[in-house]
Amino acid sequence: MMTLEIGGQMYAIQKLNAFDQLHVSRKISPMTPHIIPVISEIMHGGLVKTLKKIDEELDIEKLDINNIDDLLNKVDLKSLNGLSGALSPLTKSFAELPQEDVDYVIHKCLSVCTRNGAKVCQNNTIMFDDLELGQMLALVVAVIRDSMGNFIQGLFTKARALQEQST
Repeated sequence: MMTLEIGGQMYAIQKLNAFDQLHVSRKISPMTPHIIPVISEIMHGGLVKTLKKIDEELDIEKLDINNIDDLLNKVDLKSLNGLSGALSPLTKSFAELPQEDVDYVIHKCLSVCTRNGAKVCQNNTIMFDDLELGQMLALVVAVIRDSMGNFIQGLFTKARALQEQST
């Protein structure tokens, strides 16, 4: 069991059983080919450098978040162009998933999550009215990563090896 804090709340996450892992992976499979370029760009592209520069050079406490120009003048966001290009096919494939598939994945993943001992989702119903989209998606990603991480990691390793062979 994994625990994590999201939105000021503590959540416990169980693993999906093997059949649920299979069906969730089937539902999200159209996105799989588009995930690898995003991960590659994050690992080797400008995102890590940009975040590091923000950490090193900007005092977030003193940054005026109401003045976005303040941030844009201090950080070169051109290094993120590769990431935005890699994200485009992924977000398009996500947008094209049928609603029934998205609902299935969300409900199935949230059904193995608890908050303060209470199930987050039961009988395809979200049990907490204060659960926001960002928190919900973070939980879904955590469940997928925890339940299918080894399988997905194997796919990425194989894809990376094939990509390196072709260059």
